[in-house]
Amino acid sequence: MKKFQFRLETLLQHRRNIEEKERTKFSRIRAELLAEVAHKEALCAKQAETRAELAHKESGVCDSQEILWFYRYLDRLARQVEKSAERITLLEKELEAQKQIMIRTSRDKKMIENLRGKKEKEFFVGMEREEQKSIDEIVVTRFSTRH
Repeated sequence: MKKFQFRLETLLQHRRNIEEKERTKFSRIRAELLAEVAHKEALCAKQAETRAELAHKESGVCDSQEILWFYRYLDRLARQVEKSAERITLLEKELEAQKQIMIRTSRDKKMIENLRGKKEKEFFVGMEREEQKSIDEIVVTRFSTRH
């Protein structure tokens, strides 16, 4: 019995590899986005903690130079939060673009897989027909030799 061979198997394997590469890239971008969100949240928490400490220092007796340092630190934290927010926006756009690429590559692979399934089904139907034809010939030759 012949074995099924799909002529476009190398193309299918290539499309599978591309899809896997794009999925990996999507996962990497998503991980970067989650890390950046966590970083921004940590900065915001540090900012809130510093404000609370500054309020405590201002209510008591404190050196004006030390308060100035607190304000400078808060300004730096604010800039870092802003940069982090910009990076998050950029990563979200990049993630969406990668998602669209991943959907397209998945669709391309699925199209070839469907074609493979169709060709495989046609092959097995053809094999069944040949087998049935062979059986019919054997039956006819046995019947004609007996009579």
